[in-house]
Parts: sequence; structure tokens; C-alpha cells
Amino acid sequence: MRHVRCLQTSLGRAVRLPGLQGSWRCSPWQETWAGTALGSIRLSVGSVFHARMRPEERMTLRAVRDEMRLRKKGIARFNKRWRSWAQNRVRQFRLPLPVTLTSDTALMDANYITACVQKAAALRKHDVKLWFGYSKRILELREELQPDQLGYIMWGYGKSSFLDASFYREILPTIKEQVPNFQSHALMSLMWCLKRIRWHDGHLNRAAAQHALDSIEALRPSDFIKVTNALAQLGLRDTGLREALSRVAVPKLEETFAQQFRDAVNPVTIGRLWNDEVTAYLLERFRKIFITARPMHLLKAYESAVVCRIQRPQVWRMLSKDSKSFYVRLSQRHIADKGKEPSQLHWDVSRHLADLGEAHRNSFRWGPLYIDIGLEQIEVDERRRCVMVDGPSSFFYCSDQYLPAKHLQHETLTSLGWDVRRVRWDDWLELGNDDSRKRQYLQTLIADARPVAEELRDRAQLPLAEVQEKLRQFRRLQAAKEAAEAAERSKIDFEI
Repeated sequence: MRHVRCLQTSLGRAVRLPGLQGSWRCSPWQETWAGTALGSIRLSVGSVFHARMRPEERMTLRAVRDEMRLRKKGIARFNKRWRSWAQNRVRQFRLPLPVTLTSDTALMDANYITACVQKAAALRKHDVKLWFGYSKRILELREELQPDQLGYIMWGYGKSSFLDASFYREILPTIKEQVPNFQSHALMSLMWCLKRIRWHDGHLNRAAAQHALDSIEALRPSDFIKVTNALAQLGLRDTGLREALSRVAVPKLEETFAQQFRDAVNPVTIGRLWNDEVTAYLLERFRKIFITARPMHLLKAYESAVVCRIQRPQVWRMLSKDSKSFYVRLSQRHIADKGKEPSQLHWDVSRHLADLGEAHRNSFRWGPLYIDIGLEQIEVDERRRCVMVDGPSSFFYCSDQYLPAKHLQHETLTSLGWDVRRVRWDDWLELGNDDSRKRQYLQTLIADARPVAEELRDRAQLPLAEVQEKLRQFRRLQAAKEAAEAAERSKIDFEI
């Protein structure tokens, strides 16, 4: 009796091969050889009947094959998750309620206004009138908003970067009362929003840090990273809270995947929040997962290593030889970066320096740090001089106090041998449109003798109303200059 066995192809079809006894499975190249040897069937490599396949089926099979190859090799080798970053973010922060953004705000309840704010921010709707309408309705419903709804609202305002000082001053007291009831996402959204708009509230920062410690078990690792980064950049000064956060940091960070952990290596957090143990852990682990990092993560890791080497040499000595070699190689590597575009205030200062005959270079990267204006002439003690232009974004919102990131930048540059001079926007505003006064101001600033490694100190804080009035004057002055420059460029010279 003749036995008939089947050869199974990748499409789920059976090919009848007479005369084959016993049960055996063959690979795709064996299938092709078997069919050719018998002379009864014709198969191609990969067990696909190309002659009988439609173009759509061929494309689908190719996509499935590529996906399986990525799952098998890409994830195992590079530790990359399959789903894209954009899909993760959309799915994580999405509030799927059917809403119309332009509906009458007076008819919106708490759920509806929350969904509208989230959707408008996700779709990048930067209509100022729309956001002012949302703000007015949110303030009317603030007593009815639940903690999770407040979290979605703060995420939306942080995403849109909508700045209205009166709205934040009125909504934050309600948020302070609800902070102990905030869950992981709401707490992260609150601190992320305050960091985006540069809002300084020491009492709220301490309350958020204490709530993060109290609910550390329920806090998602990725949210913990964002909360601590925001606390560091908003200037948390409580020593006890910083030490408590450092004690719980390493166990929490151990729960993260590589893509979540890469955001934890932040120079401001390392320089202003973590203790020696956490700093060493961050720098050691980043070396093992750097393959998942993007250029911005590599640049932050480079700056973090420089900050550690300068501020905490004992931690640098604690690192393994492989980690030190990794950061040395990272400093020699080209890291793609789009650079920093000079502002109008920056160009104004540069023009007056050129009038004084000071040779300088504008907006360049020196190591991991950006320098606004670097002067070519070297001082007698062989220190290089630079001028940093501090616009309103260098300070807390509606304040004349420097951000912690600017303090860290100044300290790092001076420790590396730079003589840093700073031009503040409010000082430049006092000079008005008088070019001679501006040149004299810059000449005095450059010629003034400064001690080595001078600290950046804040001035006495001005009242809020006075700072806001200066900001309005500064914006009007900048708008007038832009209009004058645009009119000058539009002129046509007919001279031959």
C-alpha cells in the first residue's frame, strides 16, 4: 500500500507528494528541492505561490514577514518596544468622549469641558479666544471638578502652553486642596504643566513632593520621573523632601523599561535634587540602555556627566571604568542637534557689540552647553569671556528670579573656565532706544572686573504688577522693532 504524505506550506495549504514514507517536516528550501526533484509541483523560495497570488496578498505577506523579523531581532537586540512613541502618548493621555470644540461653553458640564480641553490640546488648537472661553468656564465649574478631571485640564494647558496669569492664580488654590487626592496621572500632569509655564509656587511644590512620597507605591515609574524632573526645575529647596525622594528613587527606577528610564537622566535633577547614590545609579545604568536613546537624551546624558564631574567629583570616582570610558567617548561623538535660534534681543545686543568693535560668535554649542555670544579676545588670566542674553524665558513666569537651570548653567560654565557676563531683558529695557546708552552699558559690562567662579545671584524680587508692566513694555518695544525691520527689508533700492 502506497503511503501519501503532505507537505505543509506557509500558506496553510497541503501539497500531495506521492511515495514519501514516514513523517518529516522540511524547510522552505527543502520544499523547493522536493518539488523540483519529483517534477510534479513548482514552488518558489519561501513557500509562496507567486503565480497564484494577488498583489494585495503579496504586500500583506511581506508586511507580516517584516513585522516578525522586527519583533524577533529588533526588540531582543535594541530593547525597543513595538508600538511607536506617538501611539503610546496618544493612547495614554486620550479622553475618548465625543465633543465639539466650538460648542457653547455655558452649556458644558465638568466632563464635557475636560474632554474639550484635552482634545483641543492634543489637536494643537492655538485659538486664544477658544482657550479664554475654556478658562472662564473652568473657573465657574472649579468646585465641581474631580481630581482626575483637574489632571486632564492641567495636561491640556501644559500641552498648549496657554499663559494667563489670572487663570492660574484662581485655579491653583482649588488644586492645592485636591492634591492629596491626586492619582499618578493627575500629579504628573500638574507638575508637568507648572514646569512648562515656569510657574513658581513653593508651597505647591512641597505639597506635590510630599504626596508623591505618600503614594509612592501607586505612582507609575514614568510619572515619578516627570514629577521629580519638574520639582528640580521648579526649585524644590526642602532638604528633607529631597533626601526622602532620593531614598525611594532607585527602587522606583528599577521598575522602568529602557525607554522610560532614558528621561530620568537630566542635568538639572542631578545637579539640584538627587544625592550621590542616585546620581551614580543613573549614570551607570544609562550606559547600558543608551542604544534606545535619541540625540536629545544623549545630549542630556553628556551634560549630566559634566555636571557630575564638576559638582560631585566623588561620585565620578565611584563610577566604573567602563562608564567613565563611555562618557568620554560620548563627548567625542557627534550628537545631532537643531541648535538654538537667536532671539531679537540677542541680535540687538550682537549689533551693538559689533559697533564697539568686539569680535564675537553668536549662538554656538560648546560641549553640551549653549553659549549665546562668545567673545574672541581672551583675558589676561587666559579665561574666555561670553555674554549670555537672558530674556523673559530665563526667569519664572511674571518674575525677575532666575530659573534653577540658569543657575546650574552659570555655575557649570564658570567652573569650566568661562568668564560669564549676563544681559537681562529688564536692564536692556531701561535703556530704551538710545544706542549710545546701550553701547556704554555693554562696554562697562565687558570691561568690569569679575572674580573667578562668581555665583549668579538673584535680585530682590519686584512686585508682580511692576514685573507685568515691564513685560508689556518690553513686548511693545520688540514689536515696534520687528515692524521697523520688516519695513526696512521691504524697501527696494533703485539706484544704479
